[in-house]
Amino acid sequence: MTSPPEPISPFRRALRNVGWLLTGKGLGAVLSIVYLALATRSLGVETFGTFTLILSTAQAVAALVAFQTWQIVVRFGMAHRESGDAGALSRLIRFCLALDIGGALLGIAIAAVALWLMQAHFGWSAALAWQAFGFAVILLLSVRSTAVGILRLHDRFAVGAAADSVTSISRFVGAIVAVWQGATLTGFLIAWAAAEVLTALGYWISAARVAPHALGRWRGVSATPAENLGIWHFAFVTNVNSTLNAASRQFAVVLVGLLTGAAAAGNYRLAYQLSQSLVRLADLFARGVFPEVTRAHAGQRPGELRRLVRQSAKLALGVGFATCLLVPLLGRPALHLIAGAAYLGAFPVLVLLGLAAGLDIMAVGFEPVLLGTGHAARALRIRVASVAVLFALIFALMPSLGTIGAGIASLAASAVALVALMHGAYVLSRR
Repeated sequence: MTSPPEPISPFRRALRNVGWLLTGKGLGAVLSIVYLALATRSLGVETFGTFTLILSTAQAVAALVAFQTWQIVVRFGMAHRESGDAGALSRLIRFCLALDIGGALLGIAIAAVALWLMQAHFGWSAALAWQAFGFAVILLLSVRSTAVGILRLHDRFAVGAAADSVTSISRFVGAIVAVWQGATLTGFLIAWAAAEVLTALGYWISAARVAPHALGRWRGVSATPAENLGIWHFAFVTNVNSTLNAASRQFAVVLVGLLTGAAAAGNYRLAYQLSQSLVRLADLFARGVFPEVTRAHAGQRPGELRRLVRQSAKLALGVGFATCLLVPLLGRPALHLIAGAAYLGAFPVLVLLGLAAGLDIMAVGFEPVLLGTGHAARALRIRVASVAVLFALIFALMPSLGTIGAGIASLAASAVALVALMHGAYVLSRR
C-alpha cells in the first residue's frame, strides 16, 4: 500500500504561484527593456519627458481611485469558496466589479481637471491635451483587478501570467509600429492605450473560463456587506494603502516635472522605471504569498503562519540586499545600453532609487502578513508615515538638490516603511 503524497507546504505553494507569475513577467521584463529603449531613443529627452508626464498622471489617478478588489476577492472569497457558497461568492465578485467601475468613473473626472491644469502649466496644445485625456480615459476604464482576484482565488496563477504578459507584448509591438510610423508622441500613447485594453480583455476572458458563473445576475449585490463583515473597512483601507504606495510614487514623477521641467521628469521616470522593474518582480512574491497567509489565518493555523512569515522574510531580505549591491554596479551600463548617453545624467538618481527599490523588495516579505491577517489598518498607518516622509523631504530637498533630493526622499520613505512593516509582521506572527 502506497503512502499518501506529502502535502505541499504553504511556502512551496506560494513559490509555485510566484513561478507562474514570473513566467509572464520574465518575458515582460525583457520586452520592457526593448520598448523603453525605443521610446527614450526615438522620442528624445524633451518629448519622452512629456510622454512620462502624461503616463504618470494617468497612472497616479488610476491608483488614487482604484480599489484593490483582487485582495477583497481573495480575502473574503476564500471563506465562501471553502464553504461552497457559490451565491455569496458571485455577489462578492459583482460587488467588487461595481467598485472598479465606480472608481474608474470618478477617476475620469479627476483626470480631466489634472490634465487641464497641466496643459496650462506646460503650455500643451489643445490637441495634445485631448490625446492625454483620451489615454487616461482608456487606462481608467480598462478595469481588471476583480478578474485578477478570480484567477488568484482559484489558484490559476498560470492563466493569470498568460493574461498579464499581454501588456508587455502589446507595448512591444505597439512601440515598433509607432517607430515605424514616425515615432510620434501620439503613436506611443495609442500603443500604450491599446495594451491596457487588450490586457483587460485577456484577464476577463480568462476569468470567465475559470469561473463561468462567477458574475451571474446583478441582483443581490446590496447583500454583500452583510455577508462579508468588515468589507467596507477593508476596501477603504486597502484603497488608501495602495493609493499612498503607488500613486505617491507617480505623483513624485509629476511633481519633479512641475518643479524642474519635462526633461528632468523624463530622466527621473527612466531611473524610477528601471529601479521599479526589480520591485515589480518582488511584488509578484507578495501576490503569491498573500493567498497563503489568508488561508493559514482563516484556518487558524498559527504555527504554519509563523513558518510562512519566517521563510518569506528570509527570501525577501536576501533578494533586497542583492539589489542594493547590484544597482550601483550595473546602473550606468544599463542606462547607456537602454537609453543612450543623453540619459546618463539620471545615474545618480538611479542609484538612490535602486537602493530604495532594494528596501521595498525587503518589505514585500512582511506587508502580506498584515493584510492577510486582517490588520490592513496597521499597514495603512505605516504607509501614511512613509508617504509623509517622502513628500516632506521632496519639498525640503528639491529646491537645492533637484532630482537628487527626490531620490533621497524616496530612499528615506522606503526605509521608514521597511522598519515599521518588519516590526508589525514580527509582532503579529508571535501572537
